[in-house]
Amino acid sequence: MTQNVLTPKKAAPRTARRRRSTGRAGARTAVATSVLTFNISVAAEPRAKRILRWLRSRGDEVIVLSEISAGMGTELIRAGLEADGYATLGSVEGRERGVMIASKLPFARPLEVRSVSVPARAHGVILDTSPQLAVLGIYVPSRDRSPEKVTHKERFMHSLLGALEALPRKTREALLLLGDYNAVARDHVPALPGFFPYEYEFHERLHELELAPAHELRPHGAAHPHSWIGRTGLGYLYDYAHVGKEVGERLVSCRYLHSPRNQRLSDHAALAVRIELD
Repeated sequence: MTQNVLTPKKAAPRTARRRRSTGRAGARTAVATSVLTFNISVAAEPRAKRILRWLRSRGDEVIVLSEISAGMGTELIRAGLEADGYATLGSVEGRERGVMIASKLPFARPLEVRSVSVPARAHGVILDTSPQLAVLGIYVPSRDRSPEKVTHKERFMHSLLGALEALPRKTREALLLLGDYNAVARDHVPALPGFFPYEYEFHERLHELELAPAHELRPHGAAHPHSWIGRTGLGYLYDYAHVGKEVGERLVSCRYLHSPRNQRLSDHAALAVRIELD
């Protein structure tokens, strides 16, 4: 199993594409940084090429891709991003699925995420920004009704919550948690009663850890967004960004982007947040 270690293949220079906002004389100059999360749905090479083109068209400073695989599609995207100046973190082996972080902002050190049941599904890094931003990308296992998959998902979610609780409080306050949670909140609209208690409780435990959903802090568009559409046409909010207190105070915007889903790059919408850094 791939471990959660920091092994970027390419140094990432600071980018000049971020928008600066200047306040009154003597006030800090803020830099609006864009962070994107997108489930690529185990992209094979033809679709991976299209995904890479779309990512390049956006120019986000930090990208978190969920549901990556050990296949050539994932490696095509990784190589393309590295060629564009991103450093990458996160890989998987065999038939496992996981998450990759790509950043044009320099890495400071790994974000230690201990005792997660499937390490490939939770990769984190501390970015060398001011203040330092902790980014943790996750891909929660999907499930059917088989006992094995139910247990596998529950074990991962419980272990991830334990790892988040074990983080120093200062780190949680500077945390940006994002990815595909494969579970909706209890107050989801429309109501979706088919989930297990531990799946609803996952969101409630994040609230107890003072991690807030970005789309509720900076609402954009529909009152209740959706990121995946089921076969019956119901919308599910599976993809999230949760922010700690310090990140929440610097959050500029949170937008669900349905264009990649409409273009059939994936069956998920992407989510982009903008955060002001010094």
